[in-house]
Amino acid sequence: QSSEPALYTAGVYSTAIELNDNTFDVQVTVDTNHINAIELVNLSESTAAMYPLMEPSLENIATQIYSTQSTDNITYSDDSKYTSMLLLEAIKSALAKAAP
Repeated sequence: QSSEPALYTAGVYSTAIELNDNTFDVQVTVDTNHINAIELVNLSESTAAMYPLMEPSLENIATQIYSTQSTDNITYSDDSKYTSMLLLEAIKSALAKAAP
């Protein structure tokens, strides 16, 4: 049995992002020691069309977070820098809500 303290309170946590009157959520699913899922929720088709980098940027960040289980040292391309930073802050905010 592991005696490590829990990193998170298991559950689903989300942070709202607002872009030009479009609101959607970054949703993070965790168990006590792992980040299991990161996804965009309530992203309308029109918002997705206006911000085509949103979903690929989240996928890139999520893949890195899954492999390291950390939001540190995340890399992203210059063309998606703003989008990636916005998403990363939302992910960090959602994870902060999951703190035990």
